[in-house]
Amino acid sequence: MASSFFRQILKIVSFYTFGVLNWLLYLGLFIKTGAFFKKDSEQDKLQYAIARDQFWNLSKAPLPGFRHFFYTLRNNLKLHYISNREGASSDNLIVFLHGFPDSSMMWRHLMKEPAMLSLEATCVYVDLPGYGGSDSFKRYGTEVLEALTEFVVAMREKYISTEVPDSANTFIVGHDWGCVLGFRLAVDASCLADRFILSNAPHVSLVEHAFANKDRLLNSASKIFKQFKHSPRRNLGCLSKSVNTLRPLLWQIFLMGYIFIFNLPPFFVKYMGVAGNYSFVRGAYRAAYGRGSNERRVQECMAASFGPGPEECKTSRISNPDDRNGDTYGPTVLERAKSPKEAFWNMTGYYRDGVGWRPWTKSLEALADLYPFDEMASHSSSLSRRRSSISTSLFADPVKGSLKAPTYVLWGEKDLACSRPICLDGLGDYLGKDSEVTILPRSGHWTPVAQESRLALATVISLYAGRDAKPVPKMTSEVQKVYPDAVLMVKK
Repeated sequence: MASSFFRQILKIVSFYTFGVLNWLLYLGLFIKTGAFFKKDSEQDKLQYAIARDQFWNLSKAPLPGFRHFFYTLRNNLKLHYISNREGASSDNLIVFLHGFPDSSMMWRHLMKEPAMLSLEATCVYVDLPGYGGSDSFKRYGTEVLEALTEFVVAMREKYISTEVPDSANTFIVGHDWGCVLGFRLAVDASCLADRFILSNAPHVSLVEHAFANKDRLLNSASKIFKQFKHSPRRNLGCLSKSVNTLRPLLWQIFLMGYIFIFNLPPFFVKYMGVAGNYSFVRGAYRAAYGRGSNERRVQECMAASFGPGPEECKTSRISNPDDRNGDTYGPTVLERAKSPKEAFWNMTGYYRDGVGWRPWTKSLEALADLYPFDEMASHSSSLSRRRSSISTSLFADPVKGSLKAPTYVLWGEKDLACSRPICLDGLGDYLGKDSEVTILPRSGHWTPVAQESRLALATVISLYAGRDAKPVPKMTSEVQKVYPDAVLMVKK
C-alpha cells in the first residue's frame, strides 16, 4: 500500500519535473537564438492590426468569397465559422477542423489552391472552442466532442438541401487537434460524415497501444543492459542495442516535451505563451512554413493564431433575418482578446482536459442528433454512407478504437511533433473498409500550410468532394501525380 502510494508520488513529481525542465529548455532556446529579446517595430504593430482587421472584422469578408457566421450551441456558447455559402444546395459539404495554435484562418493558403477553387462544394471552416472567434469552454474534455457533433449536424441541416438529401456527401477534414478529434468522431459518431480526411496527428487508441508496450521495451532494454553491465568488454554491443531498443519511446517523449509544459500550473503555461514576444508561437510558424518561404508573414500568422482583438470584438456581422444564431463575438472572445495569456491558456486546454482520450458517454441530445443520420445512412444507396452508420458506432465497439467510417490519412513523414513509430505505424489495424494512408516523405507536420503538401491535400479533397467526384480506387496514385515521392502505407 505504502509502496504504491510512493510510486504514484514519484510519477507525479517526475511528470512535473520533466515539464519544468522543458519549460527552462524552451526559454533557454529562445534566449540563445535571440528571439526572446526581439521587439516588434511600429510597422510590425501596424501590420498586426491590419491582419486582425482583415481576418476578424465581422463587417468585412475575411477572404474573397467567404463570410463570417455563428452557430449558437445548446449551452448558449457560440462557434464562429466562415463559409462560401449562405444556404442549402445539392453540393457536397466539407467541414474543416484546425489544430494548435491555429484557427479557421490556418486554411487560407489551402483555400487558394486551384483544386479548391474549382471544388464547387460548400466549405465550412470552424474555429474550435477556445480558438479564434469561438467562445471559450470551462473545460476542453468530451464537451468539445458534444459541441462538434451538434455543430456538424447543424451544418448538414443548413447547407444540404432537404429536397435531395441523399445527393450530397459530408466530409470532415482535420489537422493536428482537428485530426485527433476527427479520429474520435470516426470511432464514436461515424455517421456525421461520409468520409474523414485527416492529417498529422495520432489516433489516441494507437498511441495508447504503443505506450502500453513501454514496459516490454523497458524490460527488454534492461535485460540487454544487464548483459553489458555483467561483462562490459565482452558485451560492448549490448549497450548500443539497449539504447536502440528504447530510442523510439525516448524520442517521442522528447518530442512531446511541450505537452508536459502545457500541464504545468497556469503561471508556467501562460508565460510560455507570451514569453520573448510570443517566441513559442512564432517558432511553430517557422516550422510550418519552412526556411526560405516567402509566404510566412509573421504578423499575419499571429493574427490568425490569436483571433480577434478588442476592436474586432466591437464589430457585427451583417444581419440575416433568418439567422437565429447571433451576429457578434461572444463575451469570452473579448476576454481572450484583452489577454493573450488567457488566449494561450484556452488553446492549450485540449492537452490538459482530456478531449483526446477521456471516455465519451454521449448525452441524450447528441444521441438524438445522430440518430436521424444513422437512419439515413442505413437506408442509403451509397456504400460509404452505409459504412458510417451509427448502428455500429453508438451501441457496439467490437475492436476498441476501430474507425467506422471511410478514412483517408495524409501524413507528412518529417513531423517534428508526432514520430512515425509511435503515432502512425500500426494505424492500418484500426481503419475500416475503403480507407487509405499516404505518406509524404519530404513534408512535415503542417500539411495544410507547406506548399507541396497542401497541393497534395487539395488534390485529395477535390477528388473526393468535388461536384462530379467519382470513386477513386487508390488515392495515393492520384497524389503521386502532384507529389511524385508519395508512398502508399496501407489500403483497405
